[in-house]
Amino acid sequence: MTVVFLNGCTSAGKTSVARALQEMLHPAHVRTGIDDAFAMLPLKLHNHPDGFFFDRDSRGEVRLNNGPVGLALLKAHARMAAALAGVSAGVILDEVVLEEVLRDDWREALADCDVFMVGVHCALPELERREVARGDRLIGQARGQFDLVHVGMSYDLEVDTTSTTPAEVVSRIADAYQRWRLMLASSPTLSAGIRTPLRRAD
Repeated sequence: MTVVFLNGCTSAGKTSVARALQEMLHPAHVRTGIDDAFAMLPLKLHNHPDGFFFDRDSRGEVRLNNGPVGLALLKAHARMAAALAGVSAGVILDEVVLEEVLRDDWREALADCDVFMVGVHCALPELERREVARGDRLIGQARGQFDLVHVGMSYDLEVDTTSTTPAEVVSRIADAYQRWRLMLASSPTLSAGIRTPLRRAD
């Protein structure tokens, strides 16, 4: 029950990395992420207080909020990921974890999985450039998430996509992940410590 958990801001390149990593890994891993969870809701619950909606936080930055239906869906998504991990060679997750309640929920949902945590970083000016260029994101999301997405997280590996090529990023993740898996296989007693995902930095 192995999970590669990619966490970072919108437009950091996680989805491209996840897709390329999926093609590289053997045995084959399945892939899912927060965008898949969003897509499960009908459009009428997008930008709706029961589903997912945007406002401004105390800093004046764009904030994504989860209504009761949206939060329930994200919790179901975490448990679906755990179920996939239980019946596959591994799962690659493409996520944006912004709140303590969701960090704690992921920790609970993946408690029985071996989780390889990857922090995906990118400089804010490049995030904002990509956000505008892609044309499918509310402008300001990247800036709103930038100071929040890595708070309270502890990673097995951190990568920066600002100027590093996607191929280099994927190669680094794949190499480190394979070494991590070999370490688990050779030292099963380590699993108890590694198995707890989303470990607090403090």
